[in-house]
Amino acid sequence: MYISNINTASIRLENIELDRISEGSPKTIHSHDHLTILYLAKGAATCSHHDTRDNIKKKDLIILNPNQQVTIDPIRKIEYIQLDITGVVFISSSKIEGDHGVFVVADEGQMIKYYLDLALLESKNGFRGSDIILRKLTECVLAHILRHHNLSIKDSSIQVKHEEIEEIKEHIRQNFNRKVSLDELSELVDINKYYLIRLFKQQTGLSPIDYLIHLRLAEAERLLTSTDTDIAEISNYVGFHSASHFSKTFKEANGLTPSAYRRKFSRIGF
Repeated sequence: MYISNINTASIRLENIELDRISEGSPKTIHSHDHLTILYLAKGAATCSHHDTRDNIKKKDLIILNPNQQVTIDPIRKIEYIQLDITGVVFISSSKIEGDHGVFVVADEGQMIKYYLDLALLESKNGFRGSDIILRKLTECVLAHILRHHNLSIKDSSIQVKHEEIEEIKEHIRQNFNRKVSLDELSELVDINKYYLIRLFKQQTGLSPIDYLIHLRLAEAERLLTSTDTDIAEISNYVGFHSASHFSKTFKEANGLTPSAYRRKFSRIGF
């Protein structure tokens, strides 16, 4: 997948730094919940991950998808640039290597180092507009990797947010008959509410609020057809604290008012 197929607004450079590791002092690097890219600017080392051991040298790239780790053991002192990025993950176009989410690739050109040096400078100085420039430089790094290596990228939300969406769905199911706000759901799973709406709709086809209304109407339909509870009481019980709003929403969804729906589908007779 090309970078043009990705919602680049979701790509964010969380951190960039220059670091060093001395010979005889191996270091384990964790990507945590980021995509981490390590660019070897100087030196040589071995890189161990998932029972694999690679020799790495100047200009090599180590790409770690979220929740991965590598151990770098310098053969001679190394200098590397580390980027932590959110919004995308890498996949192997050939599906032969990198199945564990760690990719080691050689890069013989000068462009990535050029982009990274500019990004380090922008990050250090923090001038007006640096956030925009850093995003564009990050996109340049990703595009260069895609152009020259057998890799693809995809939106990280597709694979890492399923559990959070299930947690939200369960929370809504347990609390459908009270006020549930987007701010509440956002805080529950620690995801920006606008990003949450997009993720939820990707996985369910509905926004969180539409899902809430769907559950309320389903319960209202059950009560209308299986009990003789007053319609105003049903409206209040399922979370519609305005009878007129309940009636309007119900008719929009079912093509019938609550009373007409009861007359047509009731199982207890009226």
